[in-house]
Amino acid sequence: MTRVEDGPSRKSTIAGRQAASVGLASIASAAAGYLVIWFVPRVLNKADNAEFLAFWSALFLLFGILGGLQTEIIRHVSAQGVDPGRGHESAKDYKTVPLFVVVSGIAGCVALLLVLSSFLWGPAVLGPNWLVLVIVLAIASVAFSVHAALAGVLSGRNHWGKFSALVASESTFRFFLVLIVGLLAGSTIGLAAAAGAGAFAWVLVSVFSPPVRAAFGQPLDVPIGEFARKVGHASVSTAASATLVVGFPILYRITTPPDVYMTSAPLLLAILLTRAPLMVPLGTFQNVAIAHFVRHRNRGLWALRPIAFSIAAVAAAGAVAAYFLGPWLMVLLFGPEYHVAPSVLAGLTVAAAGLALLTMTGGMCVALNRHRVSSTGWVSASAVSLLILVMPLNADVRAVISLLVGPLIGVLIHTLTLSRAQVVAASS
Repeated sequence: MTRVEDGPSRKSTIAGRQAASVGLASIASAAAGYLVIWFVPRVLNKADNAEFLAFWSALFLLFGILGGLQTEIIRHVSAQGVDPGRGHESAKDYKTVPLFVVVSGIAGCVALLLVLSSFLWGPAVLGPNWLVLVIVLAIASVAFSVHAALAGVLSGRNHWGKFSALVASESTFRFFLVLIVGLLAGSTIGLAAAAGAGAFAWVLVSVFSPPVRAAFGQPLDVPIGEFARKVGHASVSTAASATLVVGFPILYRITTPPDVYMTSAPLLLAILLTRAPLMVPLGTFQNVAIAHFVRHRNRGLWALRPIAFSIAAVAAAGAVAAYFLGPWLMVLLFGPEYHVAPSVLAGLTVAAAGLALLTMTGGMCVALNRHRVSSTGWVSASAVSLLILVMPLNADVRAVISLLVGPLIGVLIHTLTLSRAQVVAASS
């Protein structure tokens, strides 16, 4: 029988029971996110909900940027498992330090930069309560840095069961905090603080899990500067990724007149709902994919074919369902004020498939240590999406086109570059 918890030297990526645990964690994470966005409109009016969604977007944009830390740690720890002597040869040139000491330093710098820069963007993005909300974001960034590092170490060591528990607990903890605060004293600031505090779930998981506590002892066996540089490259990719995946309401807010934005809660919720069925599970399984790509570098783009076909099939079925059932579900879940046109819901579902493909091609680039290619694809996708948003089009139309065209440009950049590299490698 396959053991659920194996060490980093294990060659295979993930077994059936482990994959099931990751799948259950992604389902729990998706369900918790759905419950939050279903519950908040019942506590706040439509205008206040639009404000909360802007904070929610900023929070997960920040978490997405910090995901670069997790991505690089997965790659680093997985590479140790493939070649255990890789780091020890170069360790003669510098002193090995605990990974989480470096993580703490990165987290502190992110929080400080966030606070200092907030005077430039805070009022425009977060509204009249921006200062309090920025403090919430800064504290949450420190907590989530630890969460991201733990998830990276556990993934790299193939501790998929503990990784799954960590992921599921973070989203579930957030929902229960939001629920409690909403029932006691529902306000934008209170709900935002509860959402941010969900990032501290790793504290509870660590208390009950020795493997999670052991992950804090992970050493960093490469120079700090080299590690920080790679985290920086990965963070550029994840920042651009998060801008499209969860940060789109921010882009939409800064390119939309205030009076129009305050009525846009239905569209913003539709974007979240149509992409969650693909992006939430894929966000969790991306860790599995990166570890797999590192261990099977020779397969190249062929490893993406079954994933791409699966995404296309889910998107086609989802678009049909969104067209015929989506408007009814929106009204059922949120009330008559949240009606969205069938064509918009179907278009957003197809756009989510492009974003899912971009996520996987970007993950493959990072796994193959081609951070610049990943960054270029994601940044280009974000830039194209933003350019479309400033065009004088109908609000719903420009949102759909922006979310569809931008990611496809990024996928094209990733796949063409990787294809050329594969051809060169095969001929040499």
